[in-house]
Amino acid sequence: MSGGQHRGRSIKTPTFGGLRPTSERVRAAVFSIIGPDAVEGKRVLDLYAGTGALGIDALSRGAAWADFVERDGRRCKAIRGILAQLAMEGNARVHSGQVKKVLHRLEGPYDLVFADPPYESGELIGLLDDLESLNLVADEATIIFEYRSRAEPIEPTGRFSHITDRRYGDTLITIMEAGATDAKSSLSRNI
Repeated sequence: MSGGQHRGRSIKTPTFGGLRPTSERVRAAVFSIIGPDAVEGKRVLDLYAGTGALGIDALSRGAAWADFVERDGRRCKAIRGILAQLAMEGNARVHSGQVKKVLHRLEGPYDLVFADPPYESGELIGLLDDLESLNLVADEATIIFEYRSRAEPIEPTGRFSHITDRRYGDTLITIMEAGATDAKSSLSRNI
């Protein structure tokens, strides 16, 4: 864990073919950029959850609730096990299935959304529009995308505003905020 109640705690996460978990360095940087106000007491959505590290780290830092969406059933089982090990299962739900299908079953709005699909999958295309049309993001929600640094940067659509891009090796993090202009963004004042 990169911070919060379980800071420094090492969690064993099984790897199943092709899993590329977000590094602790990148997680710590992301949470530093967005600050505690974007996490504490908030509802979190961890899409393409993989090991669940981002959502679990958010819970450790005081998030009120987290929904995890992962298509691999083995990974879902592993996330459930970690949540139970950390006594967080009462503050989370793990959904097994493809993100685009599971989105229709979720009950938003969420204050913090992580989207970290497999690199080269093209899964981020249209995701902002889906989140918006399904009313899954709260006003001033923070949306964090993780993808390959060589890829084209994600452009904001609708009521989403670009806050910042950060590169960490082969990883690019794009942070956006819903319903705020760059000048009015609570996040942009923190950066």
